[in-house]
Amino acid sequence: MSSVKDTLLSQLRTGQFFFEKFTADLSDAEYFRPPVEGGNHAAWIVGHVACSEDSILAQLTGKPKRIPDSTAELFKGGSTCVADASRYPSRKELDELFRNSRGRTIEELTTFDEKKWNDASSWKTFPTLGALWGLQGTHQFWHIGQLTVCRQALKKPRVF
Repeated sequence: MSSVKDTLLSQLRTGQFFFEKFTADLSDAEYFRPPVEGGNHAAWIVGHVACSEDSILAQLTGKPKRIPDSTAELFKGGSTCVADASRYPSRKELDELFRNSRGRTIEELTTFDEKKWNDASSWKTFPTLGALWGLQGTHQFWHIGQLTVCRQALKKPRVF
C-alpha cells in the first residue's frame, strides 16, 4: 500500500466482499432470523453498517445524510433487533442501501484532502477526521463475527 488512503480503500472493498459473501446464500427468511434471542440478524447488521457509514460520512464531508432518519433509527447502535421482517426495509432494499452507502464512502475517500487527516472531529473517541476515516475502514469488521454467528445458527457452511 502506498498511502493511508489506499489502506482504507482496501479495507472498505474487502469488508464489502466479506459482507456480500457472508450473506449471499441466505434466504430472505434467514436474513431476518436472529441467531439467538436478543441477537442481531444479518438484516440488522447490514442496515446498521450502511446507516452508520452514511452518518459518519456526513460528519466527514459536511454533506447531508442520504439515508432517511426513520430508516437510520431502526439500525442505530443500541437499537433492538426484532425478528419481524415487516418492521424493516426488504432484503433487496437493505443490500442496495449497503452497496450505495459503501460506494459513496469509497467515492468520498478517493477525493478526500489528506491535509485534513488531523482536523478535529466532534467525536471524543475518534478526535480527528483521520481517526473517523479509520472507523469507516474498520467498523464493518466489528460485525463480521456477528454474521459468522448468524451463519452458524442457520447451519450454513463456513465461507472460508
